[in-house]
Amino acid sequence: MKFCVQLNPQVSIDKPGASLMPTLIDQVRVADAVGFDAFSMGDHYNIPGLQRLNQVPALARLCAEARHCAVGTAVMLLGLRHPVTVASELASLDVLNEGKSFFAFGLGYREDELNAFNLTRNQRFNRFIEGVEIIKKLWTEDEVNYQGKAFKLKNVSVDPKPLQKPRPPIWIAANTDAAVERAARIGDGWMIGPHSAIDELVRQVDLCRIAWNAAGKAGAPAVPIIRETFVAKTRKEAVEKARPCLEQLYRAIYVKWKQNEAMSDPGELSWAFDKLARGRFILGSPEECRDQIREYESRLGVNYMLPRFDWTPGLAQEEILASMRLFGEKVIQRL
Repeated sequence: MKFCVQLNPQVSIDKPGASLMPTLIDQVRVADAVGFDAFSMGDHYNIPGLQRLNQVPALARLCAEARHCAVGTAVMLLGLRHPVTVASELASLDVLNEGKSFFAFGLGYREDELNAFNLTRNQRFNRFIEGVEIIKKLWTEDEVNYQGKAFKLKNVSVDPKPLQKPRPPIWIAANTDAAVERAARIGDGWMIGPHSAIDELVRQVDLCRIAWNAAGKAGAPAVPIIRETFVAKTRKEAVEKARPCLEQLYRAIYVKWKQNEAMSDPGELSWAFDKLARGRFILGSPEECRDQIREYESRLGVNYMLPRFDWTPGLAQEEILASMRLFGEKVIQRL
């Protein structure tokens, strides 16, 4: 099992912008020191009331703070972007971090984001599907020609290419069954988001593997997973600190962003906290967190976990760093 700290570059609009990068730098330094294998962050645009650092330049700056960690995008909204730009930016990010990288792509689903880029859902879908194919080609071929619905390329190259050979892994974010099957067909694995609980995911991981085999792919798909995480000396302490933040995140922000609409039970994110947390959060004492992680290994075959300790609204930085240190020393190093 590998562990990647999932950073949160997003804060309220009333906080000073200058405070965002020092916060992330401290978290990456701790992650690198206590045994995390990587760091990553997500990608969003046009969020009223919130501000966030842009994904690629922030990650590039953070590479300078890591001696051991890989860098990743979890998740980049490829449906909103041009694949030549993305291929160039991410190849450079791989080079900056000495060939240690992974990249997860998603469609982009918020209407505020589609409106900001003047895109329809259908346009976004075509751009996403073609973009994945084009990026693979640009990372592995010297000259790319492409004729699609969304993009047309003639004699295009990207250099430098990624140091990682044959290319960095591409994981595809998905929520619905159809999207999970598509992730298996076009990606190197399914990037599982934080919202669904383990009982639902068991069924969908089976769908992913069936689609992978049907596509004639060798080996098995990667199944990295993002989980909200907080560890303390006791479960009581962990729940007392994390619960107010997680309840607001799931019952307000995620429902407002319609994350629940792709779930089999759209009311699931409004469940009582104990029920909501079960099989969805990594939460408790170090021993309890180790047991919860082993359940993901045994039931889903997860081999890459992305714990997220920082939320919006979130805990104070000292609480986040203390939990990250405890997780590294008493969870990662004892699994």
